Amino acid sequence: MKEHSSTNEDSATADSKAIRQSLQAMFADLERGRAEVQPSKYWIELNESHQSQLVVVGFENFKRTVAKHYFTWTHIWPWEIAQIRFLMAHLPWTTTLANLFRTFLPPKHRHISLLESLAYNFLSNMVWDYASRTCPRMDKLVEPAIGNPPALRRNGRLISQDLANSALEADFILSNLPKDFKADRVCELGAGYGRTAHAMLSLMPGIRYVIVDIPPALYVSQRYLTSVYPGRKVFTWRPFNSYADIKEEFESADLAFLLPSQIEALPDGVFDLFINVSSLHEMRLDQIRYFFTQIRRLVRTDGCFYLKEWKVAVIPLENRVTRREDYPIAEWNVLMEREAKIQTQFFEAVLQKK
Repeated sequence: MKEHSSTNEDSATADSKAIRQSLQAMFADLERGRAEVQPSKYWIELNESHQSQLVVVGFENFKRTVAKHYFTWTHIWPWEIAQIRFLMAHLPWTTTLANLFRTFLPPKHRHISLLESLAYNFLSNMVWDYASRTCPRMDKLVEPAIGNPPALRRNGRLISQDLANSALEADFILSNLPKDFKADRVCELGAGYGRTAHAMLSLMPGIRYVIVDIPPALYVSQRYLTSVYPGRKVFTWRPFNSYADIKEEFESADLAFLLPSQIEALPDGVFDLFINVSSLHEMRLDQIRYFFTQIRRLVRTDGCFYLKEWKVAVIPLENRVTRREDYPIAEWNVLMEREAKIQTQFFEAVLQKK
């Protein structure tokens, strides 16, 4: 037993060292990029916490640690009250009552505090019930066990907030793309650990998917998606000097991972569809304009762009407010825009390049 325990500890130590080295290389390369691609003060602070969690608690538990800062809701703050109000208004009262009981099954998840566990349980069950009733594509999605998601089950099926929200986002995208629109290569900016990517790859198994993000999220999404889809050909992140250096390998890959500082090297019109969920609003206005310019350049002539952002966002540590009207959407044709379901303080839209 002691020898087995020692082997596990050695393995964990080696993995922690490998994580540190990978993140150091990513951050060093990112720092070479222009100011518009650098993390905000808010994300610099969060990144320090995320690095510590990945090194100490491990990649194998990331759905209980760093994922809480992407799009998983684990507090009953005022901005979650709007979600609860929406869910209670759109679900039978008996469902809400049943989920109040499910809040205590189990009452606590390892690596998550008691209060966060209770909030997560209630919100996850409510979001799951709403998505199950309104999204026909839910049945095609499975929550991967990789990352050790909190153990919530329905009829033996592992469930999560992230899978339900991703199903709703993917359904909105696919329902509002132009008729006969073909998406071969999709790019997502700010993908977190890859929850929306997983939904899109599951629903459109033939697509090639590119993740653009800052570390440590880029590291997590790369390790996660390559584990979930082990048979896919992967362009793993690495520094490069020109597109010519990577062209053949990048264009043949099913999954690819880039830093924001690397997208300027990509040719015009390389993507059919671009996605951004809940990260543009965390940027300065010059950064938002920069990424809109790049996204418009990178999608093909009639390419599309899906975004989901806060209607009004106050950026911590930056003393800035970003509003819906700050996004240069007028440069695009709006195919569909609405207040987001569940997260009613967000808007979501499918745009097409003019």
